[in-house]
Amino acid sequence: MIDNVATAARTPAAPPAEGRRPRAGFWLTAAVYMLVMLGGTLPVPLYAFWAPQMGFGPFTTTLVFAVYALGTVLALMVFASLSDRAGRRPLLAAALLAAAASTVLFLVAHDVTTLLAARFLCGLSTGVFTATATAALGELAGPGHTRRASTVAAVANMGGLGLGTVAAGLFAQYGTDPTHLVFQVYLAGLVPALVALVITPETVEHRQRPALSVRRPTVPGRRPARAEFLRAATAVLAAFAVSGLFSSLVPSFLREQLHVHNVAAVGAQVGLLFVVALIAQVAAPQRWTSGRWPAPGFLIAGVAVFEAGLWMRSLPAFAAGTVLAGAGIGLAFRRGIQVTQRLADPHHRADLLSTYFLAAYTGTIVPTLALGVLSQALDQDLATLILAVAVVATTLAAALNRPARAPA
Repeated sequence: MIDNVATAARTPAAPPAEGRRPRAGFWLTAAVYMLVMLGGTLPVPLYAFWAPQMGFGPFTTTLVFAVYALGTVLALMVFASLSDRAGRRPLLAAALLAAAASTVLFLVAHDVTTLLAARFLCGLSTGVFTATATAALGELAGPGHTRRASTVAAVANMGGLGLGTVAAGLFAQYGTDPTHLVFQVYLAGLVPALVALVITPETVEHRQRPALSVRRPTVPGRRPARAEFLRAATAVLAAFAVSGLFSSLVPSFLREQLHVHNVAAVGAQVGLLFVVALIAQVAAPQRWTSGRWPAPGFLIAGVAVFEAGLWMRSLPAFAAGTVLAGAGIGLAFRRGIQVTQRLADPHHRADLLSTYFLAAYTGTIVPTLALGVLSQALDQDLATLILAVAVVATTLAAALNRPARAPA
C-alpha cells in the first residue's frame, strides 16, 4: 500500500541529459554510496576494544549492532522516500551529514550511551542512502541501462560493507590508535564526498515541499508484479539474516573459540562474506542471478557449512561456509535490486526501493537481537543452531513460493 504522502507525490524523475555530466554523476554517486556503506561496518571489529574500556558484555554488543539496523529501518520508513518529492541530492547530502555526526560521536565515545547514539545515526545515514542513491543511480544511468544501474548499486552496497571491516581491522591492528585513527581518516573522506554530491545532476525534475510521515510498505499494484516483488523481498530478508547472524557472531567466535586475537584477521574474516557477495554479483552468469534456486542453494549450503565449523571449532570449515553464504547473499541482493528497479513506478522509485531495503534490514535486526537474547539462556552454539534453522526455513519458503506470471 502507498500512504497519502506517497500517493500525492507525482513527481517524475527527469531523464538525465546526454553528455559527460550525468555519466560523471553516476560514478560519483556510486563512489559516495560505497563510502557511506563502508562507514556502516567500521565499528564491527572494534567492539573488542570498546567492551573492556566501557565495561559491557556480549549482550550489549548485540544491542549496539541492532541499534544500527533499527536506525536504518526508521530511515527507510520515514525519510528515504522523501527524495521522490524533495530531490535526490538534498536527501543524500543530509545523510552524509548524519554520517559525519555519527563519526564525531565515535571519536568522542567514552560510554555505551554515546556508542548507541553514534550507531543509531550511522543507521539513519545508511537507510537514507541505500534507497535514495540506488534510485539516483537508476535515473542517472538512463532508460535501457537498468541492469548496469542495479549491478553498480549492489556492488557499491556490498563492496562498501566489506571494505569497512577490513579497513577498521587494519587500522586497529597496525595504526597508532585502534578506536580513533580510522574514524579520523573516514571523517576527512566525507568532505570530498559532499563536494561530489554538489556537482552531481539532480534527477527529480519537479520538486515539491516534503512532508514527514511514517510510510507503510509500498508494493506494486498489479498482482503478478506484487508477487514477484514479494518473493525478491523475502529472499533478501533471508540473505541479510545470514549476514546479520554472521557479523554479530564472527568476532567473538574467532576471539573466544579459536583464540584469534589479530584484529586485522577478524576484520578480514567478516569482510570476506561481503567481498564474496560482491564478486558473485559481478562475475556470476545471468542464469544464476535470474534463476530461483542458485541464491537459496548457496545460502543454505553456506549456513550448513559454517554451522559445522562452529560445532567442530574449525576455521577452514567456517571460512568455507563464509564463501558459500557470501555467494548466496550477493546473488539474492543483485536479483532483488534488478527486480525492484524494473517494477518501480518512475514517480515513486525511492518508495519501492525503501520497501525492499526495509525487508533487508528487518532480516538483519531479528537474528541479531534473537542471538543476544538466546545466548543469555542457552549455549551459544545451540542458540546459533536455532537461528540457522529459522533462516534456512525462510530461505526455502521464498524459493518454493510458486512464481507468478510475468506482468504484462
